[in-house]
Amino acid sequence: MFIKRFVITIGDSRVGKSTVSRLLLELYRTHDLNIRTFYHGQRPDGLSNKLSSYKRLGFNVRHLGLNRGDSDILLNELEMFSEIDLVFTDMPGQNILDFFRFDKEISFLENLNCLGYRATFIHPISNRRDCVNYLQSLYQFVDNKADYLVIKNFYFGDSFKYYDGTKTQEHVNKLNGIEMILPKIEDYVYQDLEDTNLPYSIAITTESDMQLLYRSVVFNWIENFHQIIINHDIAPVYLGLKMNRTELTHQQSYF
Repeated sequence: MFIKRFVITIGDSRVGKSTVSRLLLELYRTHDLNIRTFYHGQRPDGLSNKLSSYKRLGFNVRHLGLNRGDSDILLNELEMFSEIDLVFTDMPGQNILDFFRFDKEISFLENLNCLGYRATFIHPISNRRDCVNYLQSLYQFVDNKADYLVIKNFYFGDSFKYYDGTKTQEHVNKLNGIEMILPKIEDYVYQDLEDTNLPYSIAITTESDMQLLYRSVVFNWIENFHQIIINHDIAPVYLGLKMNRTELTHQQSYF
């Protein structure tokens, strides 16, 4: 039986969580999936959550608090609406201890399983030790109650000495976790992309102020990451792309 997915981007601060989240929303929108999209917490200084721009693409991005009231509403919605294929949420790095408390109090992951959902934690890492320690805390708490996708973010370089060949990597593998890369994009191109405050698929059109060369670079970067996912044996399952692999070729509508 196909298990629906509750996909959570998680990890230490400044490892590329919101970037990965937006890239995944771009991938999801090219497939015929009924998705519920959430975020936890607010960005500092009154700035809107980075997923909020995706309302322009039809994603109804809602806040999800780590409390019993919000969880009851969510779980009731998942139980009532069987047509939901996937739930996606982006969790700020500072919320991990709140999530642990939340799961202990209401057995959130177990309740998801009872409704036919299995959690996937998407955890980007950089070349810093802190983000690997964060990953270790996550799997020590969750263990085999979820699946893990570790994304090596090449924006920070291609050396991951605090992860590669370590006990952390070994433990992730034992839990059937998988790894993939997020290809490098130059800092000046990425900053221009961020400055548009647009969904990525709109930022690479003439609607944005990005120069043509940068738009082409970003388009290829998006495509490369999506192809890495689609061509992987397990990632489409962990990410809730319920078609079989021969059906995963998607039609882009960027230009």
